[in-house]
Amino acid sequence: MKQLLIRIYLVGICQLTGKEGKYVKSHIIPKSLTRPKKSGNKFLQPDVKAPQKRFIKRADSWYDKSIVIREGEDFLSDIDSHAIDELRAQGLLWSSDKVRMQATHSKNELTVVSFSEPRKIRKYFLSLLWRAAVSTLPELEDIILNRNQKEQLRQIIIGESEDDLSLFPTTLIQLTTEGPAHNFAPIKLKVHDREVYRFYMNGLIAHIYLHNTNMPVLMNPVPYDHPIFVGSERTLVSQVKTEHSFQLNNLKRGISELRGANCEGSVQALVNKVI
Repeated sequence: MKQLLIRIYLVGICQLTGKEGKYVKSHIIPKSLTRPKKSGNKFLQPDVKAPQKRFIKRADSWYDKSIVIREGEDFLSDIDSHAIDELRAQGLLWSSDKVRMQATHSKNELTVVSFSEPRKIRKYFLSLLWRAAVSTLPELEDIILNRNQKEQLRQIIIGESEDDLSLFPTTLIQLTTEGPAHNFAPIKLKVHDREVYRFYMNGLIAHIYLHNTNMPVLMNPVPYDHPIFVGSERTLVSQVKTEHSFQLNNLKRGISELRGANCEGSVQALVNKVI
């Protein structure tokens, strides 16, 4: 009876391919972008299920064992591999061989990036949104899409339908100075009075817009195919020094909860959501 229960837990319908099979572990954000700097070290993560505040140790970031089977994970892995190689080659990740620097000493700048296949880069960020939306992990409770939206994303990810730039336009923010290694759960917030889902990974932030995405910039609406959104031949990426970023300030607020933790140093401990 025990073996039967385990089998029921491991086998199910893949939410990406619709096929039945054995579930595999699938990271919401790629594992290679969510590791501690030093092998063997651990991050600290708030245990959102615990009745009293406590922290658990994690070697990397969030994964779900009930989303995809091997074929579905292979789809996601191919998307991830291409995007990570491209983002590193463009110097947008802290793990890049050479991080793209700002041209001046100002706090905020724009840099122009020419991705070799911009639609594949966009598909990568859409896939992160899909993974977070279909997952039942409590850490991802902020990421909510309706059934039609999830189905649209699923079809785009596996190539059943063409991408539509008006669907979840995405902007990028690069933190140009390397900061403490940490992970951060996707959250919902407002940018320019527009709701976005915010994804962080290895010094790069994606703002995925939910509604009314022709946001007001310079008093004029921005069209979906504007370079400010991922998917065009040339993409405008905002550059921010880490010491002036929302990311670091939010991390510092959470560190007070992790004092005394000997886990990648308290400054490099994982902060999931500041509570």
